[in-house]
Amino acid sequence: MAADRQRVEYESARRTDPLGIRKERDMASLGRWHRDEWMWTIRNGVAVLATVMLASVFSGAQVFREAALGSGGFTAAELVRLLGYGIALALIWVSACQAAAQIRANDPVSRLLHQGLPPLATLLILPGVYGLVHPFLSNRAVPVISWLFVLLLLVTAVWLGLALHNNAEALVVGATAIRRSVSETAEHRGHECQKCGATNSTAAKFCASCGTPLAQPSGRDDRVTAVSDKDRSSTELKRSA
Repeated sequence: MAADRQRVEYESARRTDPLGIRKERDMASLGRWHRDEWMWTIRNGVAVLATVMLASVFSGAQVFREAALGSGGFTAAELVRLLGYGIALALIWVSACQAAAQIRANDPVSRLLHQGLPPLATLLILPGVYGLVHPFLSNRAVPVISWLFVLLLLVTAVWLGLALHNNAEALVVGATAIRRSVSETAEHRGHECQKCGATNSTAAKFCASCGTPLAQPSGRDDRVTAVSDKDRSSTELKRSA
């Protein structure tokens, strides 16, 4: 009976408001499309975690640590660590670039993410890459590779700086949003009544629960008044002297 009643109500709503039901279906399909569109981020995250865990387990195994590679003193554990962590870093960088390409630059914040994610990911990943390849470098190759990474880091930093400079409006919007959120949080927190413990807004002078007067925080006006009173007292003392 309940199912039949729901079906009758649905048919009646469809006849009276077909556009509303169609809009609801469109919104539901749009939500599923957005969820499927970003599903690759979960897959890439799982792949990164699995790669790091396998590299850690294999590089710590005794058989990998004792298996020497050539006469350079390298072991299979170091090679597994290089491959595993290198693949994880590459997946993170590719994911950041793919996310940046997928973000639609419709507003200042999304435009900043669209342009700033690739250089930011590159700037964070390059030191990790250098740490992975450094054990395999000869003494003669270390200075050359070090300067190469230094130049890459400097170029990437300039790239990120240009992205921030071109999207300074997004930084202002973000700072304004953070400030507004902090102000709203402080306003909602409000004053706590010393008598009943109820929470009141910062603008309230009396407790909304028990009517007790609330102690107002000393602001700039109070400090200015105190300074003026002090100056007035000093002036009167000089005149009396």
